[in-house]
Amino acid sequence: MTWLLVAAGAVVALGAGVAIGARGSRTATGGTLVVLVFSPFLADPLPASPVLAFRIVAAVLAAFLLLLAARRAGDDEGSPLGLAAALAAAAAGFAVGLGATAVGLPAFGPTGALAAGLACLAVAIPPVLRAGSPFRLGTALVVLLDGALLLRSALVGTPPGLEMLVAGMALACLAGAVAALAGSAATAGSEGTVAASAAGPRLPVATDAIRSPRRGA
Repeated sequence: MTWLLVAAGAVVALGAGVAIGARGSRTATGGTLVVLVFSPFLADPLPASPVLAFRIVAAVLAAFLLLLAARRAGDDEGSPLGLAAALAAAAAGFAVGLGATAVGLPAFGPTGALAAGLACLAVAIPPVLRAGSPFRLGTALVVLLDGALLLRSALVGTPPGLEMLVAGMALACLAGAVAALAGSAATAGSEGTVAASAAGPRLPVATDAIRSPRRGA
């Protein structure tokens, strides 16, 4: 069972690296979905089936909202870190988490949760500080929150079912806020473009009106 949890933690760490480092928004959203779907299973004992089902539904909803944010923001600039750097940071965080329990760090939860949580934090903190689009910032915040939840589960133990339900709702609400922010930014940008294009043709007209008396003179 321990090795299965470590393997699941490795999958979460890999998903975190892809979520932060992938250039395309669809690939990054897929990585985020992997992180959010596998994270609830990093618990010993496992939560009840209804709780797991709710977390999976919340994960799918959060991933959909992040993808919607990418489409609204027109994200095509890619990750600020790059895939290779993000995967390296995730691997380093995962290795540190495995080594921490080996040297006697007290933990009441599975080692895989600790390693995956540190991997999420390692890859999510830099984009939070330098993300250039709402989608990239939102993805980093979602991964960061999920990493914090994993660390709580690793250090304290499996949280109660109600707490896991609240965590799932928090992740989905955060993704929804990111989608709303991206929509507002896109609307403001389009309104600014329309205003600029509408104001542009008026300058020559005003100039001609000023110059017309001179021509008559």
